[in-house]
Amino acid sequence: MVGGGIIGAACAEELTRRGASVTLVERNELASGASGRNQGLWVPPEDPALHEIASRSLAHYLAIADEAPLPIRIDPRPIGTVFVAVDEEGLAEATDTLAAISAGGFAVSELDDAALVKAEPELARDLAAAWFVDAGHRLDPAALTIALALLAASRGAVIRHHLSARALLTDGDRVTGVVTDEGKIEADEVVVAAGPWSPRLFEPLGIELPVLGVRGWLVRVDPGEPLVRHLVRTAEGNGAVAAVRAGDVARGGLPASDGYGSIVHPHDDGTALIGSSRAAWLTPEPEDPSVPRQVLTNAIRIVPRLADAVMTSSWWGLRPMTPDERPLIGRVRDGLLVATGHGSEGVINGAGTAELVASVVFGERPPFDASPFDPFRFA
Repeated sequence: MVGGGIIGAACAEELTRRGASVTLVERNELASGASGRNQGLWVPPEDPALHEIASRSLAHYLAIADEAPLPIRIDPRPIGTVFVAVDEEGLAEATDTLAAISAGGFAVSELDDAALVKAEPELARDLAAAWFVDAGHRLDPAALTIALALLAASRGAVIRHHLSARALLTDGDRVTGVVTDEGKIEADEVVVAAGPWSPRLFEPLGIELPVLGVRGWLVRVDPGEPLVRHLVRTAEGNGAVAAVRAGDVARGGLPASDGYGSIVHPHDDGTALIGSSRAAWLTPEPEDPSVPRQVLTNAIRIVPRLADAVMTSSWWGLRPMTPDERPLIGRVRDGLLVATGHGSEGVINGAGTAELVASVVFGERPPFDASPFDPFRFA
């Protein structure tokens, strides 16, 4: 298993639960990438193809909450989401998003002015529309990732962090293991779940994965008292992030972030986590350091009193995204599987991904329709 994020940890936990012998290697510390640097939410995916994989993931997280070796702090019941449209453009985007969420079996009800005041007194009063969605679970994403890895270790998995996988071992057309900084690790099956770093391992084998690293920012603030009771969010008005051409950078410089959508995530300690944004990952440091300013501007438009909150920190994570924003899960060569491309929904779809990976490893019927996640669908 290559990769110690939520996908790699979930796969290790599922495989060891089913009796497999697993060695997991992670180039940094566990959950060091986007898996430990995200909103920490399970919310319904907007893509109907992801409904089943997401629902299986939530069910598994809730099931292991009591046996996890450290608290993952997952809401046992939905906290609920107040979905808002700021203007007419946002209204059209929200309508499409809510239709997809409703199709997944989640109750959506429109809130009039009085109902909105009752549900969220601190929200702006000049919003175009608002709805309540009976969904949304908060959790600690880093703790969840580590808990899954430790559960795997309790069943015999070997967890090797701060150890880079440099290449895949092959014997003819079959992959037989990985080469690390400490030497070879042989395996009957290799699962690559290394997020945006995954394509580098596949390229020497002539396998191209259309996975783009996408940078996303979060900002944490402390208003001194809780300002919202539910998750509060808008629709993200964007499509997939496209690869950036060298000529465009040469002419105009590094591109600015776009695809802003506001999520105000209340924590039990009274602080709030705010996002989000998208931009292609092009440099070691942020291409657009002004993003936290725009993230806060959008959130304050929805919850005006956030303007008086103390900003405590901000950070970014790198998310692996595919052109259709669906993950790549499955076998790509004898002895080699891939599980990456989950974008901003790694936590949402992590445990379901592990179920699908395990079914391939053990030669079983997939637990749900796997065709939307075919690694070769773009070939």
